[in-house]
Amino acid sequence: MKLSEVVFHKSVWLWSKEVFIDEKSEIVFVGRSNVGKSSIMNSLFEKKDLVKTSSLPGKTKLANMFLVENKYYLTDLPWYGFAKLGKTMKDELDWLISWYIEEKAEYIKKIVILIDSKIWAQEVDIEMYKYILELWLPVTIVLSKIDKLGKSEAAKSLSYATEQFFGQEIIAVSNTKKVGIKQLSTSIKKALLDK
Repeated sequence: MKLSEVVFHKSVWLWSKEVFIDEKSEIVFVGRSNVGKSSIMNSLFEKKDLVKTSSLPGKTKLANMFLVENKYYLTDLPWYGFAKLGKTMKDELDWLISWYIEEKAEYIKKIVILIDSKIWAQEVDIEMYKYILELWLPVTIVLSKIDKLGKSEAAKSLSYATEQFFGQEIIAVSNTKKVGIKQLSTSIKKALLDK
């Protein structure tokens, strides 16, 4: 499988009826605002800007679906926990995330939760993690921006994540230095190919 054989499929907002027509296996990415989700997905796809990035935190407000090898979806869900949003928008994005995951739970093979390694897991990250566990969906925790930390701080961040997300696969990633990208790619491919 080549994740680089990918095209943008479509964007989805709440109650988009056409999104659930097929039964393709899927990997879903979630994370707080400005955690580096788009950049990491572009690295996985080996594309510069297929997944749109922005200098403005919390730009993603849709579920963006990418089709790999015409067989699988990798989906970038909106961010959560962006303080500058009004309550109505935050509620709508929370609904979109939960609606999308619950409607497609049968076909989701893994949910990748991105955590900023510099600030560790926040309360909203833990809430998202517990919510996904309640749905009995497989989880991989990605510690992003690991290159921003020294060796000692990186070790502390990994140790903390291991305690917080006991028993889960945890991958430390630097998009800038491409650390952990291959490991994450392997994990995703395995999840998609497992029956």
